Order: sequence, then structure tokens, then C-alpha cells
Amino acid sequence: MSKRTIALLILAAVAATALTAEVTYLVLDRFVLRDPNDPLTKAGGLSPAQDLKAKGK
Repeated sequence: MSKRTIALLILAAVAATALTAEVTYLVLDRFVLRDPNDPLTKAGGLSPAQDLKAKGK
């Protein structure tokens, strides 16, 4: 195998990994992390004051 072939294989592996990570993030964000039936989500989330208290600041 030439150096060019190895470089192309490495580049393809990096691109495939990045694509897989991005698709996984989008699927989790759309279908898992945001529950449209959650009352807090329907209300628009925490107010800024409640958000600070929740983080412990």
C-alpha cells in the first residue's frame, strides 16, 4: 500500500467518525433529550433565576 492510499484511508475513517458523531448528536437532541410532553418543556424551561439555583450558584 502506498502512502497516498494509507492517507486516504485515514481521512475516510476520520470523516466517517465525525459524521457518526454528528448524526448521533442530532438524533439524541431531537428524539431523546427533548420530551415535548414534559410540562417544563411546554412552559419554556426554567427562568434564569431558577436556572442559577439549579446549577448551585
